[in-house]
Amino acid sequence: MRRGDVVSSRTSVILAAYVSFAFVVGFGWFILAPLVPAIMTRFHAPLGSVLLLISLYGYAMIVASLPAGLWTAKRGPKPVLRFAAILTVAGFLVRVVSSSYTELFIGQVVAALAYPFLIAPIGSVLRISGVKRTKMATGLVIGCLFLGMALASLSAPSMSLGTNFRLTALLAIAVGLWLAISVKWTAPGFVSQAQPIAIAVSPWWWVGFVISSISVLYGSISTIALAHLHIPRAVFVGAFLSSLTFLGSAAGAAFFGWLGQFRDNSMTLQRILAIASWLLLMICALQLTGTFSVHVRGLAWSYAGFGFLGNGWYTLALEASARQAQNAGSAGMGTAAYSMASNLGVAIVPVVLGPLVLTSPNLWLVILAVMALVAVAVPFIVRSQSTNVLGGGEVN
Repeated sequence: MRRGDVVSSRTSVILAAYVSFAFVVGFGWFILAPLVPAIMTRFHAPLGSVLLLISLYGYAMIVASLPAGLWTAKRGPKPVLRFAAILTVAGFLVRVVSSSYTELFIGQVVAALAYPFLIAPIGSVLRISGVKRTKMATGLVIGCLFLGMALASLSAPSMSLGTNFRLTALLAIAVGLWLAISVKWTAPGFVSQAQPIAIAVSPWWWVGFVISSISVLYGSISTIALAHLHIPRAVFVGAFLSSLTFLGSAAGAAFFGWLGQFRDNSMTLQRILAIASWLLLMICALQLTGTFSVHVRGLAWSYAGFGFLGNGWYTLALEASARQAQNAGSAGMGTAAYSMASNLGVAIVPVVLGPLVLTSPNLWLVILAVMALVAVAVPFIVRSQSTNVLGGGEVN
Protein backbone atom coordinates (compact mmCIF):
# COMPACT_ATOMS: atom_id res chain seq x y z
CA MET A 1 0.00 0.00 0.00
CA ARG A 2 1.32 3.44 -0.92
CA ARG A 3 2.24 5.86 1.86
CA GLY A 4 -0.46 8.29 0.78
CA ASP A 5 -3.11 5.56 1.05
CA VAL A 6 -1.87 4.61 4.53
CA VAL A 7 -2.04 8.23 5.72
CA SER A 8 -5.54 8.62 4.26
CA SER A 9 -6.70 5.42 5.96
CA ARG A 10 -5.30 6.52 9.32
CA THR A 11 -6.93 9.93 8.99
CA SER A 12 -10.28 8.25 8.33
CA VAL A 13 -9.90 6.10 11.45
CA ILE A 14 -9.04 9.14 13.58
CA LEU A 15 -12.01 11.09 12.20
CA ALA A 16 -14.41 8.16 12.75
CA ALA A 17 -13.27 7.77 16.36
CA TYR A 18 -13.46 11.54 16.95
CA VAL A 19 -16.98 11.78 15.51
CA SER A 20 -18.12 8.74 17.51
CA PHE A 21 -16.79 10.15 20.76
CA ALA A 22 -18.57 13.45 20.10
CA PHE A 23 -21.78 11.39 19.90
CA VAL A 24 -20.97 9.73 23.24
CA VAL A 25 -20.35 13.08 24.94
CA GLY A 26 -23.63 14.52 23.62
CA PHE A 27 -25.50 11.36 24.62
CA GLY A 28 -24.05 11.29 28.11
CA TRP A 29 -24.70 15.01 28.59
CA PHE A 30 -28.36 15.24 27.62
CA ILE A 31 -29.42 11.90 28.97
CA LEU A 32 -29.85 13.88 32.19
CA ALA A 33 -32.54 16.19 30.81
CA PRO A 34 -35.48 13.73 30.83
CA LEU A 35 -34.23 12.24 34.12
CA VAL A 36 -34.49 15.45 36.16
CA PRO A 37 -37.46 14.22 38.28
CA ALA A 38 -35.78 10.86 38.90
CA ILE A 39 -32.52 12.55 39.94
CA MET A 40 -34.39 14.91 42.27
CA THR A 41 -36.10 11.95 43.95
CA ARG A 42 -33.11 9.63 44.25
CA PHE A 43 -30.56 12.23 45.38
CA HIS A 44 -32.98 14.45 47.35
CA ALA A 45 -31.88 17.52 45.38
CA PRO A 46 -33.88 20.64 44.48
CA LEU A 47 -34.66 21.45 40.85
CA GLY A 48 -32.03 24.19 40.57
CA SER A 49 -29.27 21.86 41.75
CA VAL A 50 -30.24 19.21 39.20
CA LEU A 51 -30.42 21.72 36.35
CA LEU A 52 -26.93 22.85 37.35
CA LEU A 53 -25.66 19.37 36.47
CA ILE A 54 -26.73 19.97 32.85
CA SER A 55 -25.42 23.55 32.73
CA LEU A 56 -21.94 22.47 33.87
CA TYR A 57 -20.98 21.58 30.29
CA GLY A 58 -21.52 25.16 29.16
CA TYR A 59 -19.55 26.59 32.08
CA ALA A 60 -16.72 24.14 31.41
CA MET A 61 -16.54 25.34 27.81
CA ILE A 62 -16.28 28.96 28.95
CA VAL A 63 -13.46 28.18 31.37
CA ALA A 64 -11.42 25.64 29.43
CA SER A 65 -11.90 26.45 25.71
CA LEU A 66 -8.80 28.60 25.29
CA PRO A 67 -6.51 26.32 27.37
CA ALA A 68 -7.72 23.39 25.26
CA GLY A 69 -6.97 25.26 22.03
CA LEU A 70 -3.51 26.31 23.21
CA TRP A 71 -2.64 22.80 24.40
CA THR A 72 -3.68 21.31 21.05
CA ALA A 73 -1.66 23.92 19.16
CA LYS A 74 1.46 23.24 21.22
CA ARG A 75 1.29 19.48 21.71
CA GLY A 76 -1.06 18.20 19.03
CA PRO A 77 -4.42 16.41 19.35
CA LYS A 78 -3.07 13.20 20.93
CA PRO A 79 -2.73 14.25 24.60
CA VAL A 80 -5.76 16.54 24.45
CA LEU A 81 -8.17 13.95 23.05
CA ARG A 82 -6.86 11.24 25.36
CA PHE A 83 -7.36 13.59 28.29
CA ALA A 84 -10.94 14.22 27.12
CA ALA A 85 -11.57 10.47 26.91
CA ILE A 86 -10.15 9.87 30.40
CA LEU A 87 -12.24 12.65 31.92
CA THR A 88 -15.42 11.39 30.27
CA VAL A 89 -14.92 7.78 31.36
CA ALA A 90 -13.97 8.81 34.90
CA GLY A 91 -16.91 11.20 35.23
CA PHE A 92 -19.45 8.73 33.88
CA LEU A 93 -18.14 5.95 36.18
CA VAL A 94 -18.49 8.24 39.20
CA ARG A 95 -22.09 8.87 38.17
CA VAL A 96 -22.73 5.10 38.21
CA VAL A 97 -21.50 4.63 41.79
CA SER A 98 -22.82 7.90 43.21
CA SER A 99 -24.94 7.59 46.35
CA SER A 100 -25.32 11.31 47.09
CA TYR A 101 -25.79 14.53 45.17
CA THR A 102 -22.27 15.64 46.08
CA GLU A 103 -20.76 12.54 44.48
CA LEU A 104 -22.97 12.94 41.41
CA PHE A 105 -21.94 16.59 41.15
CA ILE A 106 -18.24 15.68 41.29
CA GLY A 107 -18.69 13.07 38.57
CA GLN A 108 -20.57 15.54 36.39
CA VAL A 109 -17.89 18.23 36.84
CA VAL A 110 -15.21 15.77 35.72
CA ALA A 111 -17.27 14.63 32.71
CA ALA A 112 -18.16 18.19 31.74
CA LEU A 113 -14.51 19.25 31.67
CA ALA A 114 -13.98 16.79 28.81
CA TYR A 115 -16.34 18.75 26.56
CA PRO A 116 -14.06 21.74 25.81
CA PHE A 117 -11.01 19.52 25.32
CA LEU A 118 -12.93 17.47 22.75
CA ILE A 119 -14.81 20.18 20.82
CA ALA A 120 -13.20 23.59 21.37
CA PRO A 121 -9.94 22.99 19.42
CA ILE A 122 -11.70 21.22 16.54
CA GLY A 123 -9.97 23.50 13.99
CA SER A 124 -6.51 22.28 14.99
CA VAL A 125 -7.59 18.70 15.69
CA LEU A 126 -8.87 18.22 12.14
CA ARG A 127 -5.97 19.97 10.41
CA ILE A 128 -3.12 18.45 12.41
CA SER A 129 -4.78 15.03 12.04
CA GLY A 130 -4.55 15.42 8.26
CA VAL A 131 -8.25 15.93 7.48
CA LYS A 132 -8.61 17.79 4.18
CA ARG A 133 -12.38 18.23 3.89
CA THR A 134 -12.62 20.29 7.05
CA LYS A 135 -16.10 21.73 6.48
CA MET A 136 -17.61 18.29 6.04
CA ALA A 137 -15.65 16.92 9.01
CA THR A 138 -16.71 19.83 11.22
CA GLY A 139 -20.32 19.18 10.26
CA LEU A 140 -20.00 15.48 11.10
CA VAL A 141 -18.50 16.17 14.52
CA ILE A 142 -21.03 18.83 15.51
CA GLY A 143 -23.87 16.86 13.92
CA CYS A 144 -23.05 13.71 15.89
CA LEU A 145 -22.76 15.72 19.10
CA PHE A 146 -26.33 16.98 18.57
CA LEU A 147 -27.50 13.55 17.41
CA GLY A 148 -26.28 12.13 20.72
CA MET A 149 -28.21 14.85 22.58
CA ALA A 150 -31.38 14.13 20.60
CA LEU A 151 -31.27 10.34 21.00
CA ALA A 152 -30.54 10.70 24.71
CA SER A 153 -33.56 12.94 25.17
CA LEU A 154 -35.74 10.41 23.37
CA SER A 155 -34.37 7.15 24.84
CA ALA A 156 -33.67 8.04 28.46
CA PRO A 157 -37.31 7.93 29.67
CA SER A 158 -37.60 4.29 28.61
CA MET A 159 -34.82 3.16 31.00
CA SER A 160 -34.14 3.47 34.70
CA LEU A 161 -31.69 6.03 36.09
CA GLY A 162 -29.12 3.36 36.90
CA THR A 163 -29.42 1.76 33.46
CA ASN A 164 -28.92 5.11 31.75
CA PHE A 165 -25.80 5.84 33.78
CA ARG A 166 -24.32 2.38 33.16
CA LEU A 167 -25.04 2.59 29.42
CA THR A 168 -23.25 5.93 29.05
CA ALA A 169 -20.25 4.65 31.03
CA LEU A 170 -19.93 1.53 28.85
CA LEU A 171 -20.20 3.60 25.66
CA ALA A 172 -17.55 6.01 26.95
CA ILE A 173 -15.15 3.18 27.80
CA ALA A 174 -15.53 1.45 24.42
CA VAL A 175 -15.38 4.54 22.19
CA GLY A 176 -12.87 6.33 24.43
CA LEU A 177 -10.47 3.40 24.11
CA TRP A 178 -10.89 3.50 20.32
CA LEU A 179 -10.17 7.24 20.27
CA ALA A 180 -7.12 6.89 22.54
CA ILE A 181 -5.64 4.20 20.30
CA SER A 182 -6.44 5.92 16.98
CA VAL A 183 -4.83 9.27 17.86
CA LYS A 184 -1.38 7.70 18.17
CA TRP A 185 -1.00 8.44 14.44
CA THR A 186 -1.53 12.18 14.77
CA ALA A 187 1.26 14.76 14.45
CA PRO A 188 2.93 15.85 17.72
CA GLY A 189 1.86 19.51 17.42
CA PHE A 190 2.40 22.75 15.59
CA VAL A 191 5.62 24.60 16.39
CA SER A 192 6.78 27.53 14.24
CA GLN A 193 8.75 30.63 15.14
CA ALA A 194 7.77 32.27 11.84
CA GLN A 195 4.05 31.70 12.44
CA PRO A 196 3.31 31.95 16.18
CA ILE A 197 0.09 30.72 17.72
CA ALA A 198 -2.45 33.54 17.96
CA ILE A 199 -6.18 34.27 18.12
CA ALA A 200 -7.67 36.28 15.28
CA VAL A 201 -10.65 38.24 16.62
CA SER A 202 -13.55 37.24 14.39
CA PRO A 203 -17.07 38.52 13.73
CA TRP A 204 -18.06 34.87 13.31
CA TRP A 205 -18.04 34.59 17.10
CA TRP A 206 -21.27 36.60 17.20
CA VAL A 207 -22.96 34.01 14.96
CA GLY A 208 -22.00 31.28 17.43
CA PHE A 209 -23.18 33.44 20.35
CA VAL A 210 -26.60 34.11 18.80
CA ILE A 211 -27.40 30.67 17.36
CA SER A 212 -26.35 28.77 20.49
CA SER A 213 -28.02 31.09 22.96
CA ILE A 214 -31.32 31.34 21.09
CA SER A 215 -31.46 27.57 20.51
CA VAL A 216 -31.10 26.96 24.24
CA LEU A 217 -33.45 29.85 25.05
CA TYR A 218 -36.19 28.33 22.91
CA GLY A 219 -35.69 24.93 24.50
CA SER A 220 -35.84 26.33 28.02
CA ILE A 221 -38.90 28.57 27.61
CA SER A 222 -41.06 26.49 25.26
CA THR A 223 -42.98 24.67 27.99
CA ILE A 224 -43.64 27.70 30.18
CA ALA A 225 -44.52 29.93 27.20
CA LEU A 226 -46.98 27.35 25.82
CA ALA A 227 -48.50 26.80 29.26
CA HIS A 228 -48.96 30.56 29.60
CA LEU A 229 -50.85 30.49 26.30
CA HIS A 230 -53.00 27.58 27.62
CA ILE A 231 -51.77 25.09 25.01
CA PRO A 232 -52.90 21.55 25.98
CA ARG A 233 -50.15 19.17 27.18
CA ALA A 234 -47.60 21.99 27.20
CA VAL A 235 -44.99 19.88 29.05
CA PHE A 236 -45.10 17.13 26.42
CA VAL A 237 -45.15 19.59 23.53
CA GLY A 238 -42.19 21.52 24.96
CA ALA A 239 -40.09 18.36 25.33
CA PHE A 240 -41.07 17.27 21.82
CA LEU A 241 -40.02 20.65 20.38
CA SER A 242 -36.63 20.45 22.11
CA SER A 243 -36.01 16.97 20.67
CA LEU A 244 -36.92 18.22 17.20
CA THR A 245 -34.45 21.09 17.56
CA PHE A 246 -31.64 18.68 18.41
CA LEU A 247 -32.52 16.32 15.55
CA GLY A 248 -32.70 19.24 13.12
CA SER A 249 -29.39 20.55 14.43
CA ALA A 250 -27.70 17.19 13.92
CA ALA A 251 -28.99 16.87 10.35
CA GLY A 252 -28.21 20.50 9.51
CA ALA A 253 -24.63 20.39 10.76
CA ALA A 254 -23.84 17.23 8.81
CA PHE A 255 -25.69 18.20 5.62
CA PHE A 256 -24.50 21.78 5.28
CA GLY A 257 -20.97 20.85 6.31
CA TRP A 258 -21.00 18.37 3.44
CA LEU A 259 -22.66 20.81 1.03
CA GLY A 260 -20.27 23.63 1.95
CA GLN A 261 -17.30 21.38 1.26
CA PHE A 262 -18.31 20.93 -2.38
CA ARG A 263 -19.23 24.54 -3.11
CA ASP A 264 -16.62 26.97 -4.37
CA ASN A 265 -18.45 29.81 -2.63
CA SER A 266 -19.82 28.73 0.75
CA MET A 267 -20.20 32.40 1.74
CA THR A 268 -23.27 32.59 -0.51
CA LEU A 269 -24.62 29.50 1.22
CA GLN A 270 -24.06 31.16 4.59
CA ARG A 271 -26.00 34.23 3.49
CA ILE A 272 -28.95 32.09 2.42
CA LEU A 273 -28.85 30.16 5.69
CA ALA A 274 -28.58 33.39 7.70
CA ILE A 275 -31.73 34.90 6.16
CA ALA A 276 -33.71 31.64 6.35
CA SER A 277 -32.64 31.06 9.97
CA TRP A 278 -33.74 34.57 10.93
CA LEU A 279 -37.15 34.05 9.35
CA LEU A 280 -37.73 30.74 11.15
CA LEU A 281 -36.39 32.20 14.38
CA MET A 282 -38.95 35.00 14.19
CA ILE A 283 -41.80 32.63 13.30
CA CYS A 284 -41.01 30.64 16.47
CA ALA A 285 -40.76 33.82 18.54
CA LEU A 286 -44.05 35.25 17.27
CA GLN A 287 -45.87 32.05 18.18
CA LEU A 288 -44.24 31.72 21.61
CA THR A 289 -45.42 35.22 22.51
CA GLY A 290 -48.92 34.61 21.16
CA THR A 291 -48.54 37.29 18.47
CA PHE A 292 -49.29 34.54 15.94
CA SER A 293 -51.77 31.81 16.77
CA VAL A 294 -49.99 28.67 17.97
CA HIS A 295 -50.41 25.62 15.76
CA VAL A 296 -48.39 22.81 17.30
CA ARG A 297 -47.60 21.15 13.98
CA GLY A 298 -46.46 24.43 12.45
CA LEU A 299 -44.42 25.29 15.55
CA ALA A 300 -42.82 21.85 15.41
CA TRP A 301 -41.77 22.39 11.80
CA SER A 302 -40.44 25.83 12.73
CA TYR A 303 -38.37 24.45 15.61
CA ALA A 304 -36.98 21.62 13.47
CA GLY A 305 -36.29 24.01 10.60
CA PHE A 306 -34.50 26.49 12.82
CA GLY A 307 -32.39 23.67 14.24
CA PHE A 308 -31.59 22.38 10.74
CA LEU A 309 -30.77 25.70 9.07
CA GLY A 310 -29.42 27.47 12.15
CA ASN A 311 -26.95 24.77 13.09
CA GLY A 312 -25.92 24.37 9.47
CA TRP A 313 -25.04 28.06 9.54
CA TYR A 314 -23.37 27.63 12.95
CA THR A 315 -21.16 24.85 11.56
CA LEU A 316 -20.04 26.82 8.51
CA ALA A 317 -19.35 29.88 10.68
CA LEU A 318 -17.29 27.72 13.06
CA GLU A 319 -15.19 26.50 10.15
CA ALA A 320 -14.92 30.05 8.80
CA SER A 321 -13.47 31.22 12.12
CA ALA A 322 -10.78 28.53 11.78
CA ARG A 323 -9.97 29.50 8.19
CA GLN A 324 -9.18 33.06 9.26
CA ALA A 325 -6.19 31.74 11.20
CA GLN A 326 -2.67 31.89 9.81
CA ASN A 327 -1.69 28.31 10.65
CA ALA A 328 -3.06 24.99 11.88
CA GLY A 329 -2.29 25.74 15.52
CA SER A 330 -4.05 29.08 15.48
CA ALA A 331 -7.06 27.45 13.79
CA GLY A 332 -7.75 25.58 17.02
CA MET A 333 -7.49 28.80 19.01
CA GLY A 334 -10.03 30.35 16.63
CA THR A 335 -12.56 27.55 17.10
CA ALA A 336 -11.88 27.53 20.85
CA ALA A 337 -12.73 31.24 21.05
CA TYR A 338 -15.84 30.61 18.91
CA SER A 339 -16.92 27.85 21.29
CA MET A 340 -16.31 30.06 24.31
CA ALA A 341 -18.42 32.85 22.79
CA SER A 342 -21.19 30.36 22.00
CA ASN A 343 -21.33 29.10 25.57
CA LEU A 344 -21.15 32.59 27.03
CA GLY A 345 -24.37 33.17 25.12
CA VAL A 346 -25.85 29.96 26.50
CA ALA A 347 -24.93 31.04 30.05
CA ILE A 348 -26.25 34.60 29.75
CA VAL A 349 -29.09 34.95 27.25
CA PRO A 350 -31.63 32.35 28.49
CA VAL A 351 -31.31 33.65 32.07
CA VAL A 352 -31.61 37.34 31.10
CA LEU A 353 -34.15 37.12 28.28
CA GLY A 354 -36.14 34.04 29.29
CA PRO A 355 -38.48 35.74 31.80
CA LEU A 356 -39.24 38.56 29.33
CA VAL A 357 -41.26 36.22 27.10
CA LEU A 358 -43.97 36.37 29.79
CA THR A 359 -43.44 39.80 31.36
CA SER A 360 -42.51 41.93 28.31
CA PRO A 361 -43.15 39.90 25.14
CA ASN A 362 -42.87 42.86 22.75
CA LEU A 363 -39.50 43.90 24.18
CA TRP A 364 -38.42 40.26 24.04
CA LEU A 365 -39.28 40.11 20.34
CA VAL A 366 -37.39 43.32 19.54
CA ILE A 367 -34.23 42.25 21.39
CA LEU A 368 -34.29 38.82 19.73
CA ALA A 369 -34.83 40.29 16.26
CA VAL A 370 -31.99 42.79 16.62
CA MET A 371 -29.54 40.22 18.02
CA ALA A 372 -30.26 37.89 15.13
CA LEU A 373 -30.13 40.65 12.49
CA VAL A 374 -26.62 41.60 13.59
CA ALA A 375 -25.61 37.96 13.13
CA VAL A 376 -27.28 37.88 9.70
CA ALA A 377 -25.12 40.85 8.68
CA VAL A 378 -21.85 38.97 9.35
CA PRO A 379 -21.66 36.87 6.14
CA PHE A 380 -22.57 39.98 4.12
CA ILE A 381 -19.81 42.02 5.75
CA VAL A 382 -17.00 39.46 5.80
CA ARG A 383 -15.59 39.34 2.31
CA SER A 384 -12.83 36.78 2.45
CA GLN A 385 -11.47 33.79 4.27
CA SER A 386 -7.85 32.92 4.81
CA THR A 387 -6.08 30.71 2.29
CA ASN A 388 -3.24 29.91 4.67
CA VAL A 389 -4.60 27.06 6.77
CA LEU A 390 -3.26 23.81 5.42
CA GLY A 391 -4.15 24.21 1.84
CA GLY A 392 -6.67 26.57 0.55
CA GLY A 393 -9.54 28.78 1.35
CA GLU A 394 -11.92 30.91 -0.59
CA VAL A 395 -12.52 34.48 -1.48
CA ASN A 396 -15.79 36.16 -2.14
